[in-house]
Amino acid sequence: MICIYLFVGLFIQNLVTARLDDLSDVTRNDLNENEPLQLQVFDLLDYLERIKAAKENDSVLLQVYYECLCPGCRQFYTEKLKPVIEKLGQYINIKTYPYGNARTIIDENGNYKIECQHGPPECYGNKLHACAINLLQNKTQALLFNACLMTQRGDSRGSDDKAADACGTELNLDASPVKECAKSNKGDELLKYYGDESKKQNFNYVPYILIQGQVNNGQELMKDICSVFTNPPPPCNDS
Repeated sequence: MICIYLFVGLFIQNLVTARLDDLSDVTRNDLNENEPLQLQVFDLLDYLERIKAAKENDSVLLQVYYECLCPGCRQFYTEKLKPVIEKLGQYINIKTYPYGNARTIIDENGNYKIECQHGPPECYGNKLHACAINLLQNKTQALLFNACLMTQRGDSRGSDDKAADACGTELNLDASPVKECAKSNKGDELLKYYGDESKKQNFNYVPYILIQGQVNNGQELMKDICSVFTNPPPPCNDS
């Protein structure tokens, strides 16, 4: 019997090759598109456990409504949300809405313009965030790109092309499509979309945080998210 187990183990070790096309979305955050993943036999067991846990917790939803130049939003995003993205990003569904307390003004002809609480620089910054979410196929990478924007100093505080380029370099991605999107009608359309979604919540402050549809103050974000899991993933045990 031991020989059989050893044979099966070696067989799996030598032959198991998983391609991204066959994986669930929760694993795309860690892998490069179309790159084959060679799995060792013991790694396979851990891998399957991660997939199982992710699917069981697929309904765990975190929603964050914010604006890029709000001091409280910047602090929350970099100190509370970023660790959650890094540790739990593959296990939960994170949706962010970069609009905040902006206003969408529509004239009699159906044309619209958006006024942001902290002026035009914030509108452009919000569009950079929206375009990153829309364009970057790796969702975790998009959220970390936006977190990087939130950490930028200087007059723009992460809401200009210089900040986008710096974060692109830091994360080894091309920020050009994100910048082009933010300057185009697509950027306006995305910002309006996030505005429409934000208005549905009728909040009067940001960051406005929902875990499974329930308002959360964000102070113990990691702990509060972990408490929702039916089967907490390993990062919850480490936090």
